[in-house]
Amino acid sequence: MQRPILVGEYDFTFDAKNRIAIPARLRPAFADGVYVTKGHEHCLAVYGPEEFKDYLARQMEGISSRSSKGRDLMRFAAGNAVHQELDGQGRITVPARHLEFAGIDREVSIIGVQDHVEIWDRIAWADYQSRLEEEADATADELAAS
Repeated sequence: MQRPILVGEYDFTFDAKNRIAIPARLRPAFADGVYVTKGHEHCLAVYGPEEFKDYLARQMEGISSRSSKGRDLMRFAAGNAVHQELDGQGRITVPARHLEFAGIDREVSIIGVQDHVEIWDRIAWADYQSRLEEEADATADELAAS
């Protein structure tokens, strides 16, 4: 089955048990469970099993696992991952250490990023989004020149 492209921005709130619902339109991508790991820019990254396997492979492309930096990168991605199944209401439970890493209290934005979703503290996402919007044209020009 071909996986849907994950897009969009959704505002949600964690409950008292650190549970959050995956947006209903994104849930089919996570029918086989999810891997939640610490992401870059202090967000949380959520992958389906196949996408997580691909993500780990991409992380190590051209990087030797014999190098300390390569091992560090793999530890960051894989060592911080937890596997979960969605409950009957489409929720996952996120470990407190992950929420602390991402600076998440309760209010979050869930962002579709093609093959995975990211969970951001809502204020941190708004700040990051503002910067992205200001720099989008310059970034596109810079990447096009590479």
